[in-house]
Amino acid sequence: MNRDIIRELDPLFNPASVAHIGATNNRNKWGFSTVTSLIHSFKGPIYPVNTKESEIQGLTVYPRVTDIPGPVDLAVFTIPAEHVAGVMRDCMKKGVKSAVIISAGFAEIGPEGKRLQDEVLAIARSGNIRFIGPNCMGYWSSSSSLAAFMMPLLVRDGPLAFVSQGGNVGAAVVVAGYERGVGFTHYVSCGCAADVQIEDYIDYFGKDTRVKAIMTYIEGLNDGARFMDIVSEVTRNKPVIVLKPGKTAAAAEAIRSHSGAMAGSDAVYDAAFKKMGAMRVDSPEEMLDVAIGCLTQPLPRGRNVAIITPGGSYGVLCAEACEEGGLNVVKLPEKTIEEFNNIFPPRWSHANPVDPAGDRNFVAYLTAPARLLELETVDSLIFMGFGGFTLFGNLLLQQRSSQEQKMSPEDLAKRDGALRAIIPIIEDIKSGNVYKTETAIKQLIDMLAWVLGLQGKMEVEDLAVTIIAARFSGKIDDLLVDDLLELASGKAFQSKTGRSRLDIINNMIVRLMRALSSQWIESYGKPVITTTFTEEQVKLAGNHYDYTSGNRAARVLLKLTGYHDYLVRCGVIVQESNRSSD
Repeated sequence: MNRDIIRELDPLFNPASVAHIGATNNRNKWGFSTVTSLIHSFKGPIYPVNTKESEIQGLTVYPRVTDIPGPVDLAVFTIPAEHVAGVMRDCMKKGVKSAVIISAGFAEIGPEGKRLQDEVLAIARSGNIRFIGPNCMGYWSSSSSLAAFMMPLLVRDGPLAFVSQGGNVGAAVVVAGYERGVGFTHYVSCGCAADVQIEDYIDYFGKDTRVKAIMTYIEGLNDGARFMDIVSEVTRNKPVIVLKPGKTAAAAEAIRSHSGAMAGSDAVYDAAFKKMGAMRVDSPEEMLDVAIGCLTQPLPRGRNVAIITPGGSYGVLCAEACEEGGLNVVKLPEKTIEEFNNIFPPRWSHANPVDPAGDRNFVAYLTAPARLLELETVDSLIFMGFGGFTLFGNLLLQQRSSQEQKMSPEDLAKRDGALRAIIPIIEDIKSGNVYKTETAIKQLIDMLAWVLGLQGKMEVEDLAVTIIAARFSGKIDDLLVDDLLELASGKAFQSKTGRSRLDIINNMIVRLMRALSSQWIESYGKPVITTTFTEEQVKLAGNHYDYTSGNRAARVLLKLTGYHDYLVRCGVIVQESNRSSD
């Protein structure tokens, strides 16, 4: 535990130069895709090494590592396993500091492969060379913009770190993260982990201040006690999410043939993960779900959850998922029920989940979350159907069109003039002038009410206060204000960006809803986990993410609650007084 892991692994994650042993122009070999990955990411010198070629994609090729004129920090191997030891000796002579061995054919194939692996390890250690692999798919380091992948992967910079003992799982999670809009500071496919162990990577990630959450896929460990010591220390400062298969005999045998690891007792692993505060998940999808939850949500202070849903059936499914996972769908106080009686129609659910039963009072619906979050007995909120508010866009435009058809030319001109008069008010909002902004946003609520097709005097004060707070704290961005400026042009609408009025309204609604969600979290310090009703994946936007079902939202909330309980047990968070769930 006294080792300087940063000093040891920095040559891996921050190399100044790279040699690729096995680089080739042959498109049918991994050496081609790997060198291509390096060329399109790494900004420092790249030295291809190949005894049969003289130039690869415009780069000079060297027969041996020792022939390279400049210093080499990192060596990437894509040559057959039987040749790795000899080239590793050349790397030792050259003074190479680190390596990644993508080549397969080592411990995962049996005793002969294990002998080769031990030989390579001994040579590397005699030269103080730390290496990833063998039998891996490469790695990514954002600090050096280095993607040493054996196949093209879409990866973006971001606050996650991930070490995976399975290359396919790792690649799938990295690409899924890219599609969801979340990125990685580091990603390592560690393969057989002959040298640098999984816990070493977790230790390194834990000390990197850019990393906010750590994920790992594990098939087996060489030193379980050391793993526990390191992870127990890391989880006191940042979350660690673990995917560990091996619950069945078939899975255990597959692990042995895949990575050469011993699966171990699943019950022992499960107990160990709980003791060290690691959040164990059941699938790659859930691992990324929980990681995003760690990035976007505060930890819940208890297990009491409130649910709001625009449809009863989805609320039932979500409530069941919560209760099955050990969360408490809290009973609403009579006072809160009375408050909702005043804003919802008589047919509303009168219970948690809160279901307005088809009510279309947009403003009333958006004041309900704050009323729930104010309750001491509510630790978190699941807001279902949150991503579906754009469905109203076309309906609202149709209502607006119907209104316009009934208006005289004089009334249309008067209305358009009034809207254009709001433009300087909206510009005041954009300028951030606090005194003018509060007045401007209150007037803006009236304009929004008209845009959304609402009639008469509405109860907008709670919503207005939330929007004002969201603007002051930066939750409402300039893009939203720009959309409002375009809409304020009235009937003679001409989009500067070529978007339709429907597109602008839908985008405006999405950003406004995200701003409200972020403001609720900031105001009450409680998780507000939002969902869509479909499996269509959405992207992380700022600090907001919509999960695709109540079940997935409940699973994330359950893991965050467990992590909070662990931090209480080890004294990182001071235990709060118990509260009633009624």
